[in-house]
Amino acid sequence: MQITTLVKRSLTYFRRTNLAVVLGVAAAVAVLGGALLVGDSVRGSLRQLAVERLGRTDLVVAGAGFFRQKLVDELRADPRFPEKFAAGCSMIALEGVATHGDSNARAGGVQIYGVDESFWKFHGVEVVQPGPNDALISPALAAELAAKPSETIILRIEKPSEIPVESLHGRKDDLGSTIRVRVRETLAARSMGEFSIRPRQGGVRAVYIPLDKLQRNLDQDGKANIILLSQKDPASDASGAATDLIREKVSLADLGLKLRVYEGAVSLESDAGVITETTADAAAKVASNRKIRTNRFLTYLANTFRLGDREMPYSLITAVDPDRFPGLQPGGMILNEWAARDLGAKIGDRIGIDYYVWRDEGKLGTDSSEFTVSGIVPISGLAADRNLAPEYPGITEASSLSDWDPPFPVDLSRVRKQDEDYWDEYRTTPKAFIALADGQKLWATRYGRLTSIRFSSDEPEKLKSELEAALLAGIDPSKSGLTVQPVRQEGLAASRGATDFGEYFTYFSFFLVVSALLLTTLFFKLGVEQRGREIGLLRALGFSAGRIRGLFLREGAALAVVGSLIGLAGAAGYAALLMYGLRTWWVGAVGTTLLRLHVNPLSLLIAFVAGIVTALVCVWLTLRALGAASPRNLLAGSLTGASRAGGRAGRLLSASRLSLIAGLLGLALLGTAWAGLIGQAGGFFGAGTLLLISALFFWSAWLRSDDRSTIAGHGTASMMRMGFRNATERPSRTVLCIALVAAAAFIIVSVDAFRRGAGDADLSR
Repeated sequence: MQITTLVKRSLTYFRRTNLAVVLGVAAAVAVLGGALLVGDSVRGSLRQLAVERLGRTDLVVAGAGFFRQKLVDELRADPRFPEKFAAGCSMIALEGVATHGDSNARAGGVQIYGVDESFWKFHGVEVVQPGPNDALISPALAAELAAKPSETIILRIEKPSEIPVESLHGRKDDLGSTIRVRVRETLAARSMGEFSIRPRQGGVRAVYIPLDKLQRNLDQDGKANIILLSQKDPASDASGAATDLIREKVSLADLGLKLRVYEGAVSLESDAGVITETTADAAAKVASNRKIRTNRFLTYLANTFRLGDREMPYSLITAVDPDRFPGLQPGGMILNEWAARDLGAKIGDRIGIDYYVWRDEGKLGTDSSEFTVSGIVPISGLAADRNLAPEYPGITEASSLSDWDPPFPVDLSRVRKQDEDYWDEYRTTPKAFIALADGQKLWATRYGRLTSIRFSSDEPEKLKSELEAALLAGIDPSKSGLTVQPVRQEGLAASRGATDFGEYFTYFSFFLVVSALLLTTLFFKLGVEQRGREIGLLRALGFSAGRIRGLFLREGAALAVVGSLIGLAGAAGYAALLMYGLRTWWVGAVGTTLLRLHVNPLSLLIAFVAGIVTALVCVWLTLRALGAASPRNLLAGSLTGASRAGGRAGRLLSASRLSLIAGLLGLALLGTAWAGLIGQAGGFFGAGTLLLISALFFWSAWLRSDDRSTIAGHGTASMMRMGFRNATERPSRTVLCIALVAAAAFIIVSVDAFRRGAGDADLSR
């Protein structure tokens, strides 16, 4: 009889046992392949979601404030632009709140986009630009507000301000702009209805309104805060090229800076009211290279000047370089004649001042300081310069002190007639001067330490144009708030998720796979034991142990292939079920319902090969004991031989050592995970696996021990000893059963360990 024929007949004759083996392999492959497909599907779905929401956007030029809308036209007109980029467009993107006009349903975190025709052309979609009072809304926003076409929604937008809200002069009482629009239609996702430059997995709540309308409502005519760029090769990174183009085309106005010409000087000032350290350093370097003298100023508002029982309310004070006034020293103050007369001050008097400061905790507070009068000067020259004060809305343009509308509290009842007279004649001219170091110690903020820098020149108009070019060459736009962001790369990286679901499901499924393979091994072992007489007959006919092992390995390979093929179909079904669960029952885990099954042939191939290999390993381990059994014992139906006791001591020592080694490694891995050196998930499952292996080796050693003392007596203790003695009769089978139950218990414990309740979230991050 040929070996092939013998294999076929054996497979057919022992079909019941073989069916159990096939189903065990199929279950293992289905679980392993399904876990791999879940990871592929989550990653693939999130990647597809990120790509669809970005449209053709590869790079975004984002400003901390607003810049000229025509900057994008200047970029496109550059001859180098077509080398790296396919298209570009500008827009305004802000976050706000949308309210339904009739039902008052409210949605927060709404992305409000000001777009024109170039936006739709950029993305290659056929969308009619909304009319002056119309808006397009995303499906998520339409569902949340229950908004239908022709219905009204009210948009509340955070009104941008060049002056930081956290600073003293930032407007905190008028942060919003309200826009009423009519819904024209809900824009489908395929038509850029869910456009988003920030990676997100949940639904995008967005509103699209005409760019010029949004500009008017924000008082930002001709300006934008976003430029979208599309690369010719999306797989490349053209961030460097975009940064170089921005550096060459940007203007000081785009960076929120301006140069103003005064008699004998050019003043560098900021729309924010203070000059950043980056800009100040660049200005100092330009002045040093050109050997231009500079004067630095920091102007602030004091609530009160106090000398004895005399007070002077709401007066500007300027910190200057000490050499601007002879005799000005640290801790000293120069008063102009008007202030000295009003306070009755003379040289040597101690003047106290009170002033507002914005605390780090977000509150407005009042501090006080004292200075010694070191000089009194007439209101002329620098002491008569009303341009030392930045332009602050609500203050500098007011026609009188009583018309002030500052963002901080003022008591206008304190304003006297002489204060109004001073404002009428001198406006924002400072009444006092202190050393720059003293002023910066009191009023410097994280936004800057200067309000203006003046460059001295006999030809200020000529110097202005030269300074603009030199400053732009020395200022890095990215450090001044105009940055290039590779949003496509960031979106694809974010789509991988902070949680690798393929990894987690593989971890959780590992013990399911092990359980299935253990069950397979147990069935195969039972089948081999049932075929002991057949094996003995083959041995008696002259078949070697190796040839018999090869015969059974062929049977096992055939069963493994069939089981793996069945398991591949089960893997797709298992993954589809898990994906449905992630879209519905466990949607909080991924934050989106837009997950779809992605069948990756490579993952199926890995599961198929792994199923066959592991099944064959299990079969080989089962058949390894055949060499220790004699044909006589096999014909008698026993797989044990005379050599059973011979190698017991060595096996016992080996199993004991392996148990100790695996246990120590498991404890070490657990400690490493506890110390944060490796991930908690990997540490938990790795340590759990090693400790489980250690326990199995221990029981294997115990079951093969030489304790064969006579069982005497009666009762529960004797019956238990008899049960344990029976377990040692087939130690391998007993260990398999223990492993099967242990794996199932580990799955239950691990699922509960990784479950997080509502109170388990770490809100400190």
